[in-house]
Amino acid sequence: MELSLIPNQKRLTFYIERLIYGVVIAMPLQPMVGDVLLWLAIGLALYDLISSKSLSLPTGYLSWTVMIFVIWTGVSSLMSPNWDWSIQSWFYQIVAGGGMYYLVRTYIRTPKQWNYFLRAFLGTAVLVCIIGAYQYIFVPNIHIKEWVDAAQFPKLMRRMSSTLQNPNLLGEYLLFTLSIGGLGTIQVLKAKDWKRFAYMALAVICMLLCLVLTYSRGMWLSLAVVVFVAGICVERRLLYALLVVPLVLFFYHGEVSSRLWSLFSGQDTSVMLRWALWDSTMYMIEDFPVFGIGWDAFWMTYPDYNYFIQDPTVIIYHAHNLYLQVAAETGPISLCLLLAILLGHSRNIQKQKHLAIPYRYSMTLITVVVLVSGLFDHALYSQQVSMVLWQLLGFSMSVIRNKK
Repeated sequence: MELSLIPNQKRLTFYIERLIYGVVIAMPLQPMVGDVLLWLAIGLALYDLISSKSLSLPTGYLSWTVMIFVIWTGVSSLMSPNWDWSIQSWFYQIVAGGGMYYLVRTYIRTPKQWNYFLRAFLGTAVLVCIIGAYQYIFVPNIHIKEWVDAAQFPKLMRRMSSTLQNPNLLGEYLLFTLSIGGLGTIQVLKAKDWKRFAYMALAVICMLLCLVLTYSRGMWLSLAVVVFVAGICVERRLLYALLVVPLVLFFYHGEVSSRLWSLFSGQDTSVMLRWALWDSTMYMIEDFPVFGIGWDAFWMTYPDYNYFIQDPTVIIYHAHNLYLQVAAETGPISLCLLLAILLGHSRNIQKQKHLAIPYRYSMTLITVVVLVSGLFDHALYSQQVSMVLWQLLGFSMSVIRNKK
């Protein structure tokens, strides 16, 4: 059917859906383009809801929890000593994230649309890996001194970051894509769809290799926990994959094994820095126990609590710990709301026993990624990573609402 023959309301929905797919593709590759497409989609969706008189309050406690989280973080930003900066960051990240959640939840409704969404999501991940491989081989790594303790790892000269701009952010993103792609591969293997299994397995191997080349220890540990949870919930034979870790440590003595062993040595400056950051952040939480210091105000507040690096030119953007970061910036209540959002979506989609494996358990694995990696880092400060998470939360809500 020609687009001109489609009624205006359906045509608007058609454009919004395509913009959502555009955001899914553009955000990991070029966040500025993703932001433009996102706000275009939000604007059209508001017009669509107002013109069709469909604008209403959230339905269901999960959607209400998301709205309360957005409102609470906004109030926290208004109460911040650096409220002008904090409000801008809140609008750019939290309001946009809530909008992304609502768009996917509302306009990606049918299994056919879910299929398009997942194809766009995983296809983009493969493209990110290809770009990362090219950069890793051919482009000099000018930030390596910022990412690696040269005295502890003198042979480590490269870490993959691709379009995510930082190895830890790339690692978090790849764990999200592996959670979905890995379960999808198991699903087609069980269905004995060998053609699809071949190219999906190849994509998963590509993502795993790129994850290894980030040399991100926290993400490696998160992967191990994800494999363990997937082995318990989905396929017990996956637990055998965990035997690879001791084999690597025993037989391979390159930079991968040295990075893993360094977690237990305590001599790496990045490990010591984390302990100092966590200690300082605890003092922030004690001083601002209700609304926190304001969203994205950590880097502006930290110099007042800095005792480890006595250098005002060094900027610390986050606490390298999701739990402490959110509690410090927007208060412990906000942290509880965020955890309720993650665990609530994960638990509710698990209850849909009629769903295929990737739909039913992907959000569980993604929640595990966020909760485990959050012990060592705070990847959600990145607009790219946080928008991907909101996309997946909205997708889960869409699946939960479809009872067929």
